[in-house]
Amino acid sequence: MRKLIVARIVHSPEDMGSMREGLERMGVSRLGREKWEENRIRIERFWDELEREIDRLELDPTRLRIYQDGLPAGGEIGERIIRETASKGSRNYQIIEKLMERGARIEATESPELLLREYQHIKAMVSTTGEEQRRALEAYNKEKDRLLDERDAYIARRIAETLQDDETGLLFIGAHHNVVPRLPADVEVSYLGDPG
Repeated sequence: MRKLIVARIVHSPEDMGSMREGLERMGVSRLGREKWEENRIRIERFWDELEREIDRLELDPTRLRIYQDGLPAGGEIGERIIRETASKGSRNYQIIEKLMERGARIEATESPELLLREYQHIKAMVSTTGEEQRRALEAYNKEKDRLLDERDAYIARRIAETLQDDETGLLFIGAHHNVVPRLPADVEVSYLGDPG
C-alpha cells in the first residue's frame, strides 16, 4: 500500500522568492499593517504546529518522498531550491530540508510550464498599480481556476508515477488545491495541519 500524508499549507512571504516584496506591499495595502502583522504571526504559529505534527509521526525518512507545491524539480536541483529557500527563512522549506537531511527524497512535483503561467500572472499584478493592476487581476481571475485544475492533475500524476509500494509521500500543498480526488485508489490518504 502507498501512503500519502497531505499537509494543507499557507504560504509565507519567504516562500515567494522574488515576488515577496510586491506581494507584501499588496497585502499591507489590502489589510493594513496591523492585520498583515497579525496574519504573519498566525502563519508562524501554523508552521510551528505543523512541524510538531510531522515530528510526532516518526516517519522513516528512507521510505519518504516529499512533494512540494510550487516545486518543479527533484534531485540535486530540487535539493538546491529547498536549501536556498530554507536559508531565506521559509519554514516550509526548513521542515523539508530537515527531512531531506535525514534521507527523504525530493520529487519534482509541478509542471514548469504551468508554474510559469502562474508566475507571469502574479508578476503582472505585483509590478503594476491602479487600472493596470486591476486588469492584471481580472486576467488572472479568468484563468486561475483552470490553471489550478491543470496543476492539480499534474501533481496527482507525479505522485501516482513516483510513489512506490511501502513508501509514504508527504505532500505540502496550498489550501486551494484539490489533488486527492485525482489519485489512484491504492494511495491511502491522511491529513495534517489546518491552515483554516
